[in-house]
Amino acid sequence: MCEKKSLWCSYQSIIFNLKQHPVYPCFAILTAFNPRSIVLSNKENLSRHHQLELVLKSQYQGVLPISCSAVDGQWQELGFVVPMPLAQACREAARWGQNAIYWVEGNDLFLVPVLIKGVEAQRLGDWPSFLYT
Repeated sequence: MCEKKSLWCSYQSIIFNLKQHPVYPCFAILTAFNPRSIVLSNKENLSRHHQLELVLKSQYQGVLPISCSAVDGQWQELGFVVPMPLAQACREAARWGQNAIYWVEGNDLFLVPVLIKGVEAQRLGDWPSFLYT
């Protein structure tokens, strides 16, 4: 499957860096960087990031910053940990042109498709094993 869906597979090779660990039973990890995986300039991405932050903080309490990056360091994106229902997280991600989101429930990390087609949500493993601090 990874040969056909290289973008989907690249999303599976991820690490997260955050200063404050979330204590929520479930949460989404959202970003506004590079909509539909089209690489934008740093300035455009940071502008979108700040806009997303304003939207999320106006609707949810406990929004935390997070950095997401490929294990090999090929890319890095800023995002947010947001305690919100999965369906709402997917709708918000779609508004920002995101192909997928990361979802944490209990101790499990999932990759959930939003705009990308032909794939299903996938458990990636234990959430703590993806943290790089």
